[in-house]
Amino acid sequence: MTTPPETVESPLFLAVGHCGPDSWMLRTAVQRVVEGAEVETIAEEDDLHARLASADRRPTVLMVNRSLDGLFDAVDGIELIRAVHGPDVRHVSMLVSNLDDAQARAEAAGAIKGFGKTDLNAVGTGDALRAAVEAARAGLAD
Repeated sequence: MTTPPETVESPLFLAVGHCGPDSWMLRTAVQRVVEGAEVETIAEEDDLHARLASADRRPTVLMVNRSLDGLFDAVDGIELIRAVHGPDVRHVSMLVSNLDDAQARAEAAGAIKGFGKTDLNAVGTGDALRAAVEAARAGLAD
């Protein structure tokens, strides 16, 4: 039996803890560079856990805001990344922040290299988004 293409091929990006306008900018940036990508906005920690549980075999990328906007137990995006990272996870997380120190702390917490909102249209951001999908696909293959 063949797995439907949507569950294997189309990546899911979750814009976690972003305000409405920033979520729209992230959605636009992702869909411009990652063919077939679906982008959802997550504004509550319970919704994040439920969505991750239902993503199953789909390459999933969390784009986590450094300063969370919404209902989250975590104090910031780095703490949230730490909370959802572990050896058995099948998603990847990246921090959305212009601060190098915050990026370094997020990577130490388990994230892959992220980007800042001011760099949304930069070539390097497109490369980072595509690399995140490949990392998520590799996690599914493990």
